Amino acid sequence: MIPTDGGKTERYGFLLCPGHPMLSVSAAIDTLALANYVGQKQLYSWCTISQDAEPAQSMNGLSVQADYTFRDTPPLTSVVVCCGVDGHLQAKPEVMSWLRRLRASGTGVGAVSTGTWVLARAGLLKGRRCTIHWEDRAPFRETFPDLNLTDALFETDGPVFTCSGGTAVVDLALTFVAAAHGIDLANKVAEQLLHDAIRSPAAASALNHQRRLGITNPHVRKAVKIMERNLEDPITLPEIASRVGLSQRHLDRLFHSHLGRSPKRYYLECRLRMARSLVRQTDLSIIETAMACGFSSSSYLAKWYARQFGTTPREERRAFALEHLEEEGRS
Repeated sequence: MIPTDGGKTERYGFLLCPGHPMLSVSAAIDTLALANYVGQKQLYSWCTISQDAEPAQSMNGLSVQADYTFRDTPPLTSVVVCCGVDGHLQAKPEVMSWLRRLRASGTGVGAVSTGTWVLARAGLLKGRRCTIHWEDRAPFRETFPDLNLTDALFETDGPVFTCSGGTAVVDLALTFVAAAHGIDLANKVAEQLLHDAIRSPAAASALNHQRRLGITNPHVRKAVKIMERNLEDPITLPEIASRVGLSQRHLDRLFHSHLGRSPKRYYLECRLRMARSLVRQTDLSIIETAMACGFSSSSYLAKWYARQFGTTPREERRAFALEHLEEEGRS
């Protein structure tokens, strides 16, 4: 989605990793197709790519026979890495080498949802802004502390772009249509999609606290945001209550009313959820994981982890790795 000189058709290649999100892929392609329809000319073309000639199974279980493999991909304006829930496992040496060669030849590179992991491991995000699906932000930050990760819906930084996934792909595609062919065309495409407005990168994520957690009380939402921003170095509940502008007792009553648990318990669960993401999606040791989530020792983390999830961090990591190996064997 990098604009080319006027009059030329831009060609996009969508790399379909195992478990890719079909919604994001089809949303991007349909937006480009509608730009052609509304503009009444071939502004865009596209193709799908897989690492080998086998069908690529999407996250919803449907298989897609890609148009090309790495060996016979035609010249592209940009290539988009499309990954689902296990994007951190898709940075295979062949994939990274292929992406580096394309970028070195002048091809733009992008990623949808968790495909940002692949670009990061390939070294293509150094010195550039990037974003990723909200569920992967914490482990991504721990793995790549030097990268400029934002909470934006999408980021474009020179010839590199990343998108948090879902319907944000539509906003990304419409933004590039507007840049290349004018806002009027982009708005007409948005109308075809019944898309009310083209969201900017900084627009609030659709998965905000009210919608993601069902939190309607503004004081509870603010307290939860404070907790989620202070997982590695937990702050005291009196300080959280003070920042929210309530007494600790009042905050406790609100948490029980809206979330069914105390602020202390909810804060602990936030840290445990982050620990689980790090166990599943990074190579951090258990003690490093514990420290990153505000636990004083690996044994202390293991105790609460087992109470919350019914297994220890080490057991979960082994089971998760085994499950992935079995899936690779089936594919």
